[in-house]
Amino acid sequence: MLGTFDSYSEALFAACRKIFTKPRSSAGRSPPTTALREEREAFQLRRRAATEYCAWMYYTPDNKYEISLLTDQAGSDPTGKAKHCSLPSFVEDRRYPSENIQYIVVLHNHTFDTRISEEDVLFLVGQGSLHGFEPKTKDRDRRLSLVAFFSNEHENPTCDGFYAYSPYTGKILKWARSGRQWSCTQTHVVRWLTRDLLNAPTIMEEKAHCPTMGAL
Repeated sequence: MLGTFDSYSEALFAACRKIFTKPRSSAGRSPPTTALREEREAFQLRRRAATEYCAWMYYTPDNKYEISLLTDQAGSDPTGKAKHCSLPSFVEDRRYPSENIQYIVVLHNHTFDTRISEEDVLFLVGQGSLHGFEPKTKDRDRRLSLVAFFSNEHENPTCDGFYAYSPYTGKILKWARSGRQWSCTQTHVVRWLTRDLLNAPTIMEEKAHCPTMGAL
């Protein structure tokens, strides 16, 4: 396990820092369409070679947040365009009975700054069907959610931001770092065209202020 933490935010940022110490965890910043061809081709090469890592943040009977071991298992994609880390649905922690573990966040990195995908949303909803969407923690407003970290660097990546989504709100929020300061904006909303949550969602761009600026 990555460690034991007293707070959600401590666990979140520890996971982000750890992921970006792993090989090929970031392709760096995506160049604009006006960039030189060589720069765009170099980014595409880094993107195809990059790796997505994932883990669970979970809550224990000791009122602590824990991060599971990272995995980089993924299905093959010949194009290199899609990166999907295969996260096991259950955490094995021999200290606690499995039914006493509360599943909090699906954690993973995106290999560059890009929003949460439809596949991410469907995976999270599937996990909510297994574990529930309202885990019981000392933080009453905590809901099952998904976080996608990103870095703007590829040689020495750092935790530059993350996207967060919870089915409870249906909103995708983007947290970004400038120096030591963090800011949050809503970038998208997730819509379901039918009541069947197993169907693909529609993700629509909808910018707004974050509903709760202190919700880390």
